[in-house]
Amino acid sequence: MNYSIIVPTCNRQKDLASLIDSILKQTILPVEVIVIDQSDSDDTKKYIESCSNYELTKSNNINFIYMYQTKKNSAAARNKGIDVAKGQVISFLDDDVVLFRDYYEKVLSYFDNDKRIGGIGGNVIVENKLQGWKWKLRKGLLKLFLINNFDGKITKSGFGWPIAEREIDSPMQVEMFSGCNMNFRKEFLKDDKFDEWFTGYSYREDVDISYRISGKTLLKMIPEAKLYHNYSKSNRMDVKEQKMMEIKNSYYFYKKNMKKTMISDFLFLYSLSGLLTISFIEYLCNFNEEKYKQLKGFTKGIIKLVTNIP
Repeated sequence: MNYSIIVPTCNRQKDLASLIDSILKQTILPVEVIVIDQSDSDDTKKYIESCSNYELTKSNNINFIYMYQTKKNSAAARNKGIDVAKGQVISFLDDDVVLFRDYYEKVLSYFDNDKRIGGIGGNVIVENKLQGWKWKLRKGLLKLFLINNFDGKITKSGFGWPIAEREIDSPMQVEMFSGCNMNFRKEFLKDDKFDEWFTGYSYREDVDISYRISGKTLLKMIPEAKLYHNYSKSNRMDVKEQKMMEIKNSYYFYKKNMKKTMISDFLFLYSLSGLLTISFIEYLCNFNEEKYKQLKGFTKGIIKLVTNIP
């Protein structure tokens, strides 16, 4: 079984170089690496052109495909990659991850051994594990307000986040993946592409596509396929704007994918109130500018949403 890698990138040439280096060290190499560049300079283009000259890529017939996209939209960039990808498995990576050498060996072995599996997510190694009373309080409140059950599945209110705060030690059936590493059989991407309504940073576009695909096939996260996610500080959104977008995009996901009833609407609003409550408590515990911006973003986003819901 062969695979193609699709990497959207924007102004992160150094991060991308670390990722490419880890790809070229894989025990099973890809047939192609498709880079969709949305950068403001040609540094990434020059780097990818140099990759095409690596002896390792030539001897192993790895095709480096460079594509430029003017608009900054991760969902659209990934769709652009899907349109040209030739691999039996399509792998989506963020430009700031670094893979363990046997990442794809482990991923492909699961696909080979179980034909029921349509998608696989890897195990993000957490160097600074979340702990202490603040984390325990946050985790308890996230569960109480139905925002996250920490099982990789959508909650009854339409929330839920991919597993990223901890490492897993056994295979888990999930309903969503983190966009930093997602691997799907190509046939499941024919009708289910990324929703380009999610613009720019595209928060929850990864949850949207993986949740839709989970209704057709089995999705698993596996502990053996390991990687680091470096959460690059380059090209990050302002915290306030990001939190406003999270509110808007969460409602769009709920409206699009969940069966809407009076009870489900109430639970969604209940979870929104939970986000605001948690953000307020975190601000009281820290009193720093970032937490203040986060609180303002959630507040403004919720007010804007609620006043515009029919």
